[in-house]
Formats: sequence, C-alpha cells, structure tokens
Amino acid sequence: METYKITRYEEKSDALFICINHTEKPVYIEHFFTEDERKNEESIKDTIAGLIAELEIKADEYVEPEESVSNLEYAKNLTISNSKITAKKAELITKRI
Repeated sequence: METYKITRYEEKSDALFICINHTEKPVYIEHFFTEDERKNEESIKDTIAGLIAELEIKADEYVEPEESVSNLEYAKNLTISNSKITAKKAELITKRI
C-alpha cells in the first residue's frame, strides 16, 4: 500500500504545482517546480520522488498532539472590562515606540 497520494497537480502558464498528502498521518508537502525540475519527464519524476521522500520523513517525525480538554464555556463566562483592554492596548503601543 502506498503511503502517499498526489492530491493536486496543476499547471498554469509557466508554473507547475504539486501537493502530496500522506495516507496515514496528517502531513503533506506542497511544491512549485523550478524550470530545471520540469524540463522533462525524468526530472519531474525525480523531483516527485524527492518530495515523497521528504513527506515520509515528515510522517516518521510526526508526533500526535496531546489530547486537550475544552474549557470554552469557562472562557465565555469571563468578564473582561473594556477599561482593562484599553489600558493593555496603550501599554503595548508604548512598548513598540
């Protein structure tokens, strides 16, 4: 079973674009071919092989994110005063100067 799927392969004017997704992990790679990479079919294949190799490395290095617990209802119930926001905004602007 292949671990990749080409999901986009588009040509527009003198640009060639490809997007390759991993079939098992949520990683992908996008690439615009250089003029040299698209000069003939063999160089296109070689470029795609390199992109797939990069994709497989990204998949090997992928770490599942830690599961999180939503506290959205708590955050929705917080009351933040407009005067506090205004003061913080002024403080941030002062730091930029």
